[in-house]
Amino acid sequence: MKNTKYMTNLKKYTKNFSPFTSHLSLPPRGYTLIEMLVVIGVLGSIGTIITGIIFVSLRGAQKSDTLEVIRQNGDAALSQMVKNIRYAKSLDIPSSCIPSTTVSSVTFTALDSGQTTLSCSANTISSNSASLLDTNAVATSTCSFTCFQPTLNDPPTITIQFTLTTKVPSNFIERSGSTSFQSSVSMRNFIRR
Repeated sequence: MKNTKYMTNLKKYTKNFSPFTSHLSLPPRGYTLIEMLVVIGVLGSIGTIITGIIFVSLRGAQKSDTLEVIRQNGDAALSQMVKNIRYAKSLDIPSSCIPSTTVSSVTFTALDSGQTTLSCSANTISSNSASLLDTNAVATSTCSFTCFQPTLNDPPTITIQFTLTTKVPSNFIERSGSTSFQSSVSMRNFIRR
């Protein structure tokens, strides 16, 4: 009888610790307040880090787009001016590049005898008063033409220098930018006077 009572008690205790029935016999357990606060803190930290990464990426993309607009305008204007000067047959203004002269406009005659004036004025670069830039997007902050000629019989070399900035200045650094451009070109078809 003592043995039977022992076996009954043993079964009663082992029933609660059985691997197959222990999860069924215990009442369901919820999360504590501390566990919930830790999970919320971890998720908040991860969200803050991801938001920061996205914000930095978007700012970098805006800066890149701004500089790309400036670069495209500057390259287009510079290539147009270089092409016009390279194939000109004479330089009319300034009349002499001895000694080296820095001016805000140059006038030259093309092979077809048409005259072209490149000038820096009113925050733009123009060719015969037609702007070579998108004046809604960019403006010139500096612009000059430097003419150099070793002798009167040598073709003049004209150095074009200008700096473009965004048209509307912004307090956000990613929406403002400035890029300098420079090129030197000699007249290939220069006719000596």
